[in-house]
Amino acid sequence: MILQGKRLLITGGARRIGAAIAVKAAEAGCSVLLGYCNSANEADEVLAALPGCGHRKIQADLSTSAGVKKLIDEAGEFELLVNSAAIFHKPGSPEDLAAEKLYHQINFLAPATLLEQLFSQNIPHCAAVNITDAFALAAGSGAYWQSKRDLTELTISLAEKWAENDCRINAVAPGAVLPPPWAPESRMEKILTQVPLHRAVKVGDIAQTVMFLLENESITGAVIPVDCGISAKLRAPTPRC
Repeated sequence: MILQGKRLLITGGARRIGAAIAVKAAEAGCSVLLGYCNSANEADEVLAALPGCGHRKIQADLSTSAGVKKLIDEAGEFELLVNSAAIFHKPGSPEDLAAEKLYHQINFLAPATLLEQLFSQNIPHCAAVNITDAFALAAGSGAYWQSKRDLTELTISLAEKWAENDCRINAVAPGAVLPPPWAPESRMEKILTQVPLHRAVKVGDIAQTVMFLLENESITGAVIPVDCGISAKLRAPTPRC
């Protein structure tokens, strides 16, 4: 698919992985609709760095259905979608234990609603990529992991229906890439000792994979781990003696 001139809506586009995807998309000629919630300054910085024209930011709180509707209304028509926005609290913390409904809303329901909106526009050759989580493919319990597993399963289940309109939907499952705000670097280093390649995932590699999935017209219903091997390790069968 030629991405030049396509309108791409990306949630969580002001920071971290989302910001890197926004830059790659603009370099490919997309008009980027940058969705953000509380990161107005970061959104301005990303917009200022994007090559090309036609980019704009849209503030929307995806924790409510009204916020999702606001994003849809202000975005207008778009041909491409990347669901990157998500929340993730420290596992076992009071915030984590209290966030079950928020995980479900922000990490699953909001992306599902945006996917439905994209498909309902009846635009031929539209495409979407969901950002899930490599650890959710094989491990982890709790509401966060469940929300990411639900998004992974939705990606796969929608592929056949979307194909009827020659539209595609895929997912990228990142591994350990950037320390979350609540985690010190030392914890990140501990996680990386368990990763087969013993290094963090490069943000640019995730963005590059997203662009590949948007462009490649022969892939749909795929979930690609970009995780330096952690999901393969977690899913590896126990050797038989």
